Amino acid sequence: MPTAMFSLRSCPVVLFLFLSMLTAGETMALSISVFSGSGASSPKPPMWPDQFTSKFTVRIEKYGDNFSKPGIVYYDWNIKTLRSDFIDWCLPLFVGPEQHHNYTCSFFMADGNMYFVNHTSSTWENHDCCLFAGGLGTITPDWVKNCQYNGTAMLRGQKVDVWWFPGTPDPEKPCYGYWDRVDDHTPVQFFGLASIGPAILDYDSFQVGPPSAEMTKPVGGCSKECHPTGQGARLFDMPWPSCG
Repeated sequence: MPTAMFSLRSCPVVLFLFLSMLTAGETMALSISVFSGSGASSPKPPMWPDQFTSKFTVRIEKYGDNFSKPGIVYYDWNIKTLRSDFIDWCLPLFVGPEQHHNYTCSFFMADGNMYFVNHTSSTWENHDCCLFAGGLGTITPDWVKNCQYNGTAMLRGQKVDVWWFPGTPDPEKPCYGYWDRVDDHTPVQFFGLASIGPAILDYDSFQVGPPSAEMTKPVGGCSKECHPTGQGARLFDMPWPSCG
């Protein structure tokens, strides 16, 4: 499925995006318009379970084939909360050498907002937290219903359903989401956009049930606004490339 920090009004990015960092209800960069897809007979859109944990691997096209970083997404729709952890590598929101991105961070959706959490201390309660995007709340379990079915494909040795995300700059090169045909709530891969260009989230495991991670905001309420510089400073108004 496409990657962390996708900027779509009705379909997440992610995801990163991201994921986790996938969005619903509000837009970060792009407006959605619905295009007719391939004409393939569409199955019922998959739905996320109300609670799950999934490990993923981040791959960024511009960094080459050898780049891969781990992450975990925790989801609990019962409390309208999503947490995406990027482990030992954070999306480059701040100016600095490449090694300055080598720390763990989280994008945390709760209370109808998205927060950025910098893991600079040993306990969640003491992490540095700021308001990343007000009004950007947790995606709903049925978000795929806003996307277009595009048939099946073979991916990582298994047959998967393919869904694409209308509203990308080039309709001929859309972002894609891949879902397990047998266990259809399970994402297999996102291919889409991060703020630094085309990116992939490979989902390595998927476990239904209450997340084991902390799912409340760190102490302090995260009320201050984030002030990223460089790439992150232009996240809301930059021209985004196509996924292809």
